[in-house]
Amino acid sequence: MEEENIIKSIRSGRRSKAINALYDYFPAVKKHIKSRGGSNHDAQDIFQEALIIFLKKVDDDKFELTSSINTYIFGVSRFLWNNAMRKKNPEASTVDIDDVVGTEVETEEQLNQEVLYNKAEQALIDIGEKCTRLLQLFYIEMLSMKAIASQLNYNSQKVASNAKYKCLERARKRFKSIV
Repeated sequence: MEEENIIKSIRSGRRSKAINALYDYFPAVKKHIKSRGGSNHDAQDIFQEALIIFLKKVDDDKFELTSSINTYIFGVSRFLWNNAMRKKNPEASTVDIDDVVGTEVETEEQLNQEVLYNKAEQALIDIGEKCTRLLQLFYIEMLSMKAIASQLNYNSQKVASNAKYKCLERARKRFKSIV
């Protein structure tokens, strides 16, 4: 769902589809919070608080979004997490607003890359365990086709090579359908 449509849906009261689309931004928030000592539960709580803030802001007709939605939600989530950490540890230094907002372009690029990465990962999951394993053996572990054929019980190197090609094509096709 495009960002403009998300905002229109929220303002017109058709929130459920819009909220589902907003959950595409959760993995980046989760990664950020976990990298700073938080748990999955912390990430969920912070993300939901950020969504509530975003929804309230969008309901205000005077609100004008000056960045992408993912940048906004990520920035609010970072702020909320930093606030929570300051409350737990009052001696920690105060957070400068520039630290919270960061550079929008950099953050947006990181979020876009994270979303693409998650969609590629989903495509690999969708093609099945055996295909995913075959591609891992070839591209990550850099095994020869002979070794892959032996490990995955293919009749020959050629059969393994054909299977790799088909798996890669399935992954590409699935990725394109997700994006």
